[in-house]
Amino acid sequence: MSRELIDPIKVNFSGRDADKHRMDAVLLGQSISGIARIYNAVGHYHFHAQIRSSEHSEIRVQVGPPEPGSIFYLLYMFMVHGKMAVYPELLFAMAELAVPAFVSAMIAKKTGQTELLEKSLDIIDRQNQRSFELARAQQEIAGQREDRLLNIIEKLVDNNRGPLSDMAAPVGKTVNELVQIPNNSEAILIDAPIAESLRSPEEVTVGDIEEKIGFITALDTKNGQFKFEDAVTGKEFRGKITDPSLNIPQNVYSRALDTKNRVVLTVKPTIRESGEIHKLFASDAKNAD
Repeated sequence: MSRELIDPIKVNFSGRDADKHRMDAVLLGQSISGIARIYNAVGHYHFHAQIRSSEHSEIRVQVGPPEPGSIFYLLYMFMVHGKMAVYPELLFAMAELAVPAFVSAMIAKKTGQTELLEKSLDIIDRQNQRSFELARAQQEIAGQREDRLLNIIEKLVDNNRGPLSDMAAPVGKTVNELVQIPNNSEAILIDAPIAESLRSPEEVTVGDIEEKIGFITALDTKNGQFKFEDAVTGKEFRGKITDPSLNIPQNVYSRALDTKNRVVLTVKPTIRESGEIHKLFASDAKNAD
C-alpha cells in the first residue's frame, strides 16, 4: 500500500526557452532527477530520522504532467514499502511545511544565504516543537534546536551535492530560473547566481546585490557572458548578464562596450571561500557618465 505524503509540489521553469513553452530536454531531465533525489532524501529523513541515499529510501517521488502551455510540473511523494508503518498523523500534517523548508535550508546552506537558512531552520524548529509525539518519533527529547538542525542540514547537503547540482542544471542555460512552490510566500527560487553556486565544484556562496562602476571589456550578446573592469580597483571580473534587455539592439551593455564609457552595473556576485569574487551576475545597468 502506498500513501501520498503531501500535496503535489509545483515546479516551474521560466525565462529564455521556457517563454516559448520549451526547454532543453537533457537539462530538464537532469533537473527533475536532481529535484526528485533531494525530496526523496528529505522525505525519508522527515519520516524516519535517517539520512540515506535515494536508492535506499522508502520514499519515492513521481512527476505529473505539466499544465498546458507551460514548463510546469507536479511532484508527488509516496511511501512505497509493502505495508504502512505506524506514523503519527502529525508527521503527515507537518510534512507539508517541513519538507520544503528542509529543501530550502539545503539550498541556503550550500549557497551561503544566511538569512534564508535561518528562516528555513525556524520553520522546521517551530514544526518540530508542535508535538511531543513528533519529538518522540524522531528520538528527540527536548526538541531539535538550531545547532542540531544545522548539523542535519549539513549532512543532507554533503549527501546530496550531485542532486543539488543536477537540480540547477537548466538555469542560466535554457531557462532563467526554477521556482518550487510558486505563488507561495515560502517559494524556493533558484536563479542564475544560486545555480552557479549549486553547480560549482568549489565552495562558492552568493553575495548581496550591489552596484559596481567600471568598463565592459568583452561581451557575448548571445549567452550573456561578459568581462568587467572595476573602475575603483582596476580588477577584471568575468560574469553573466541576466537582464532581458540584453536582447534589445543598442542596449546599454553593448553601447558601453562600443563607446568604452563607464557603466554602473547592478550585480549579485558569487564568492569563493577566500572572499574573492568568483563571478558577477548583472541584472541591470545604467550609464555612469
